[in-house]
Amino acid sequence: MMDFIRTKRDEEFDFEQLSEGVYYFSGKEGFVSVEIDRNGHQSWNLENWYASLDPDDKKEKSDEIIRDIKKRLNGKNGMISPSNKKKRKTLFNLFDK
Repeated sequence: MMDFIRTKRDEEFDFEQLSEGVYYFSGKEGFVSVEIDRNGHQSWNLENWYASLDPDDKKEKSDEIIRDIKKRLNGKNGMISPSNKKKRKTLFNLFDK
């Protein structure tokens, strides 16, 4: 069950208002699940988030990744917007459309 929470533009999704349960959010880099217990504690599963393929890097940067996902999360549809980080231009992606 997905609770719909209104958010203002450029404002972080408010996880504090979600009821107990497991929530799934997806984006271009994969998907994440967030388990919220009855006390409101969040447990994030970044196993299927492909922004970083190095498992050790995910563990070290998990807080940073979670903050980024929260900022990009669309509360209306549960989709995570694409990253605004600029891609490096290479010969291979110059022709990619």
